[in-house]
Amino acid sequence: MGDTLCAMAPDTDWQAEVPPPLLAWAPVPRRVRYARVGDAGPFELPRTVLEETWGEPQTGPDGVRFRRVTRDVTGAPRIVEDACVRYGPNGLEDIGTYDGDGTLRTWDPPHRVLSADPTPGETWSATHRRGDTESTREVTLVACSDHPDCIVSVIETRREDGVMVLRIHYAKGEGFTTYEALIQSPGRPSIKTWTEALTVETRPG
Repeated sequence: MGDTLCAMAPDTDWQAEVPPPLLAWAPVPRRVRYARVGDAGPFELPRTVLEETWGEPQTGPDGVRFRRVTRDVTGAPRIVEDACVRYGPNGLEDIGTYDGDGTLRTWDPPHRVLSADPTPGETWSATHRRGDTESTREVTLVACSDHPDCIVSVIETRREDGVMVLRIHYAKGEGFTTYEALIQSPGRPSIKTWTEALTVETRPG
């Protein structure tokens, strides 16, 4: 499905359209940079430095969208993901990604990462489709054991080729702080990745 809302003119009054509890847990950044490290079975994966650039807010009938471009900046910068995310009444959602010709390929329904008022104990699930790809996601929000103002979105995604469990950490008033991922596929070593050396450039309020 094509979609162009992430490329519309920016809205300067966008925060009025976003649930305040969601902004408290996941304030929208301008730029995020971190190192992705990990291992595949006994083998250490190369250290990869990634940088996310968040575009200007675009307000629509379903919330506020941002174009998020992720580049591998370990060497010569190259785009590894060009995505559209939404803040709105359903929470924080990944809408889809752009392909090479600039068309946004959306998930139906979108991938929800956080609810509009993130609360430990919440859970939801859905089957998502995009073209010929289908996946089932179960999401649970859990409290951090070592910090009262921290919440983790635990996302288990199942597809024909395997299972991925992603744990995304958010600190109240700060937003994204780290993630850990585990990918398991039949006949292959388990892949574990996590973040190091996170820096966040905040967006003026």
